[in-house]
Amino acid sequence: MTLVERLKQHPARLAIAGGLLLSACAPAAHTDGISGGGSDTMLRIGDAARDAGDISAAIPIYRRAHMLAPLHIDPLLRLADTLSDVDAHREAGNAWKRALEIDPRSFEARLGYGETLAALDQPILALEQFRLAAELGSSVDLFNGMGVSHDLLGDAAAAQAAYRNGLREERSLKLLNNLGLSLALAGDYDEAIAILEEANGFKGANSRHRTNLALAYALSGQADRARAIMATDTDEMSAQRAQAFYTMLASLPDHESRVAAVGTYSAVRADGAHSTQNPRRTR
Repeated sequence: MTLVERLKQHPARLAIAGGLLLSACAPAAHTDGISGGGSDTMLRIGDAARDAGDISAAIPIYRRAHMLAPLHIDPLLRLADTLSDVDAHREAGNAWKRALEIDPRSFEARLGYGETLAALDQPILALEQFRLAAELGSSVDLFNGMGVSHDLLGDAAAAQAAYRNGLREERSLKLLNNLGLSLALAGDYDEAIAILEEANGFKGANSRHRTNLALAYALSGQADRARAIMATDTDEMSAQRAQAFYTMLASLPDHESRVAAVGTYSAVRADGAHSTQNPRRTR
């Protein structure tokens, strides 16, 4: 079964962490005439579909654009990025690799491949891609990817150094949130709470960021404050389950096991707010 067929059968999966609400079937306006035209035309149609939230239409159109211009990198970059957005990481990884075969010095492809490897729980390989990307450019996402990869390896100091280096360039919500979460999981509760409070002051902060703040308060022993924050977004039953998870998390012996537990908790819960599995998104 193809990715598009799976998306059509499970439209709920399209409500991904980036907040996109995507339809299971593409409107005719986005698919008219895709059998004709060149690669540039396909890219424009694919971009229109993606901008409208119709990823199930955009992916095959980007594939068609690549078929029409197999030596051009842009269709592969669009395809890989879109596949990553729907967590099709293995397929995205293949597209990133093909893009790097065309242009080994593409910062976007090198960074995207590193992020995909981190999402596939291969942080050592991801860090090598980030090292190579750092020779080509810099971005918030690069520092974030480095930080997430080091967190996955249990190296809290290296992870937090990467987040802080990125924050020197831009006071990013993503970096603040991930630094705060990393600090909380490492037991540095006071600084974690201060950082996450700052993150939650951003206009773009949402339930995901509030839940990480609640986690920091819970781990620091301030259960009442954690419950008050969770009450904003969850019912009493969900809050009790989260509190039980935080209690278990506090009992784990080291940073690596806490990071792994947070990632697993997110993967199995539709409302999970914590994630170390995909550095392309805010945890």
